[in-house]
Amino acid sequence: MFRGASTLNMDAKGRIAIPARYRETIVSRSAGNLVLTVNNTRERCLWLFTLDEWEKVEAKLVELSSFNKRAQSLKRLLIGYASDCEIDGAGRLRIAAPLIEFAGLTKQVVLIGQGNKFELWDDALWKAKCEEWMAEPEEEEEVPEQVANLSL
Repeated sequence: MFRGASTLNMDAKGRIAIPARYRETIVSRSAGNLVLTVNNTRERCLWLFTLDEWEKVEAKLVELSSFNKRAQSLKRLLIGYASDCEIDGAGRLRIAAPLIEFAGLTKQVVLIGQGNKFELWDDALWKAKCEEWMAEPEEEEEVPEQVANLSL
């Protein structure tokens, strides 16, 4: 399980150093092989999966109907942007240029653990989004059943 937030620097070659606390898990689960792709929402962040976790996601995506416009768009984005990457000997991973552009990544980025994956955000956008989420008024809206039954 991946959790927590880490602020990282991206170098001129588009590389970030994966925090040491995650490396052992990544190596044991997928020999250091990862898949980076775009987020499927309108938020401009990236999703980073271990290869074993990505293969589960990809299998579900492939099963979606090609005749459903929304499903086809989802497949095009997530599978189309999917980029295989590997942690190098220095614990770094290289982010492909189209993904850097999609997420608007600059030198400082934030890696956010999300359980089975990470989100990768541009630091300034992450901070702005956090402010936006915190400022949202609490409204009565339909809560998914899985969340309504969650006890913390």
